[in-house]
Amino acid sequence: MSEDKQRLRRRMLAERAAQSAAEKRGTDRRITAQVLAHPGYLQAACVFCYVSTPQEIDTHELLRRTLADGKTLCVPLCGAQGEMTARRIRSLDELRTGKYGIPEPDAAAEQIPPEQIGLIIVPALACDRQGYRLGYGGGYYDRFLSHTGAVRMALCAEARLLSRLPHEPFDMRCDYVITERQVLHTDEKQ
Repeated sequence: MSEDKQRLRRRMLAERAAQSAAEKRGTDRRITAQVLAHPGYLQAACVFCYVSTPQEIDTHELLRRTLADGKTLCVPLCGAQGEMTARRIRSLDELRTGKYGIPEPDAAAEQIPPEQIGLIIVPALACDRQGYRLGYGGGYYDRFLSHTGAVRMALCAEARLLSRLPHEPFDMRCDYVITERQVLHTDEKQ
């Protein structure tokens, strides 16, 4: 199964890299608008969101709006053995390039317990209609998601929304897959 995931991961990375900058900007803008209008976002007092790299669905406007809306914003801080913690930030200026070249908060930033988070926004190379996502293979999000009952949203370009992804028993599903064209509410009973 993991060999299938590795091959698929390489293909999705290549497809993502082939998208034009203008196409990507349009996709990013529409996905951000979908998230900001979603009840899961509107009702959440505390939002945990990844800080995007240039290749990922851009979350910077979403991060700024979360702060402007007066919500508690936390972002990932990656640690040893694939562990990740949610750290509160009050400004994007607090972020520095960290592990894997990902912008991260300082290790001294306030840690927010997973049970206090209302919405988690996760990155995805690809997603399927059941809410499974293809990440980068580190398992950080699957481990973190197993400790919280927060609403889970994966951000994914429509072109990389597949009918079914290979998944392992430890892979955690998302409640919603947000693309530039749709908000897919996954069926938890599948």
